[in-house]
Amino acid sequence: MVRQEVVEPYIQVAPEFNADSAYRYIETQVGFGPRVPNSDAHRACGDYLAAKLAEFDASVVEQKADIRHYDGTILHMRNIIGSYRPEKAKRVLLFAHWDTRPWADREADPDKQKQPILGADDGASGVGVLLEIARQLQQKPADVGVDIVFFDLEDSGQPVFDARIVPGEWWCLGSDYWAKNPHVPDYKAAYGILLDMVGAPDATFMKEGYSVKYAANVVEKIWRTAANLGYGQFFIS
Repeated sequence: MVRQEVVEPYIQVAPEFNADSAYRYIETQVGFGPRVPNSDAHRACGDYLAAKLAEFDASVVEQKADIRHYDGTILHMRNIIGSYRPEKAKRVLLFAHWDTRPWADREADPDKQKQPILGADDGASGVGVLLEIARQLQQKPADVGVDIVFFDLEDSGQPVFDARIVPGEWWCLGSDYWAKNPHVPDYKAAYGILLDMVGAPDATFMKEGYSVKYAANVVEKIWRTAANLGYGQFFIS
């Protein structure tokens, strides 16, 4: 007797993601202006992000440190972390950066290269998605612990118009600080997902090289889930 394999239909168990809600969070961030470290807009937006995570019932922790930048400026770093079900040993880590680049140094118009960027896509979009996920986690808690981390000082690397040779790594300072000083001692997550520049119209996503090299099974799981949910055209294999 030949038995035909029965393929069970995919059932979505996650809550519905509200894109309009995520866009509102992006709009609010942009409304503060460029979130350049040490600026009033940066401080106000940081307060907003911490308050929203608390509003969505996350346990909020902030990491603050003064970090010397490539030009000697002391930048006031502020990583903002919201945790759900902190008692759970199995955890998933979600992160994005919330600061914006102080210079549009890749701008074709030289007169605009020293102006800060507004960061609707590069900064606010990933944070907006994670705030919506936080809202959903409040309504429907996950079976695992979830940590949402908003990194600061990620996009203040030395601009291309500054030709000085300054030894050191000047990008991703907030994530580097967190990696060396996790918000929980001996912190471990089953895996982590970084959201960056996810808000462009009709955005598509390729498999990032380091992710494939070090976490191929996680990448495949995410791409497979996207296909099962009907979003395969956006997640390019």
